[in-house]
Amino acid sequence: MAQIECGRGHLYDPEKYAVCPYCNTHQQITVAAAGRTAPIHLSTPAPGTPVPATAPQKTAPLTPVTADQKTQPPRGYTPVTAPSKTMPPKGYDPSGAPAAEPRPTMPPKAVPVAEGGRTVGVMQSQMGFDPVVGWLACVAGPSRGKSYTIRGGINSIGRSDRMDITITGDMKLSAENHAKLSYSERNNRFNLIPGDGRNIIYLNGEEVFAAVPLKAYDLIDFGETKLLFVPLCGEHFTWKQEEDGHGTDQ
Repeated sequence: MAQIECGRGHLYDPEKYAVCPYCNTHQQITVAAAGRTAPIHLSTPAPGTPVPATAPQKTAPLTPVTADQKTQPPRGYTPVTAPSKTMPPKGYDPSGAPAAEPRPTMPPKAVPVAEGGRTVGVMQSQMGFDPVVGWLACVAGPSRGKSYTIRGGINSIGRSDRMDITITGDMKLSAENHAKLSYSERNNRFNLIPGDGRNIIYLNGEEVFAAVPLKAYDLIDFGETKLLFVPLCGEHFTWKQEEDGHGTDQ
């Protein structure tokens, strides 16, 4: 025999009684599905009248959705109208006016040679720049017609662009220090100095194995290249500053 409990705690057999026989008038039946207690108004049934075990349950109407109960956007969502939307490219003007010209970038400040860690020549230190003291003119070889500037101190000669005098196209010259050419401001004279080149250096047709002085229009010959020496400084001109302010030393 299965018994159930009425809303007031009375136990009874639902197969024998449609309602709790211990309750004289109205009763409360726990509605488990709804999770709340709902009142039911029943009168005492007449003898022989079937009475349902439970009163019909009405479906509660849906609660209308108010403006405050609408679905909220997900966390982190940003509307397009927010200030964080994609900005137009720099310089864009919606009115169609031309964009302002960018300010010119100033070139980097030049660093003096002394600050860059390089050795400064005597003439460069005195004058603030490295003046020309002579030239070499290529009269034969792959670089025929080109000229090369000679500066004060020692000038290295070779095929590499790291040399003071770079002669390209002649593979019989060493890349670095095939020969050297010097100018001494103190003694106001030029010298040709052999370097590390494999091929012999010739001066006016004679082999050079040690430093030899140079005179105007001497012909230097190495590899396939021949260079004519043209001095600027010498007997008639130097860069020494005299007391009278002239640049000649006669």
